[in-house]
Amino acid sequence: MISGPANPRGWLDRLVGVCLSILIGATAVFITVRLIEAVWTALLVILLVAGLVALAVVAFRARHGGW
Repeated sequence: MISGPANPRGWLDRLVGVCLSILIGATAVFITVRLIEAVWTALLVILLVAGLVALAVVAFRARHGGW
């Protein structure tokens, strides 16, 4: 059986689909990185404050022999 020429419209649709998938994936990665950056900053501040409080408690307990 001899097949006819390939359907160029099918290839074009497939190419557009691949390009849209790449665009959506890149957008999702961009948004994810932005969210992680925003949360990471707040998380670092919280950890820094908690570390300073813990250090102050340890210093107070060492100086005053416990509570």
